[in-house]
Amino acid sequence: MNSDFSVEQHNEGGAAVVAVAGELDLRTSPELEERLNREFAGGAELVILDLRQIEFMDSTGLRVVLSAHQRAHETGRRFALVRGADQVERVLTLTGVRDLLTVVDAPEELLTAGE
Repeated sequence: MNSDFSVEQHNEGGAAVVAVAGELDLRTSPELEERLNREFAGGAELVILDLRQIEFMDSTGLRVVLSAHQRAHETGRRFALVRGADQVERVLTLTGVRDLLTVVDAPEELLTAGE
């Protein structure tokens, strides 16, 4: 089991792209939640959560994703996911969460669509 977890953020085309790597679970979810809250507080119009490097996501990770989606909706901002590994996709699909979210293959799909 890989315990390496990282959260990196960069701005791209007016959007905040938050890329996570490793396992998104009970231990690591608070760090991601804090980073996403900071991005929304900072006024980002579009927050993109890049899950391509996530190896595993449990229900606490799912809660962070839903919370970010809700916060974006409440503040009139946009929130989207970059598709993750099969296990992550399975969690999103089986719970019905995927139908609520904008999910793309790469951040660039949203950045060029918004221009």
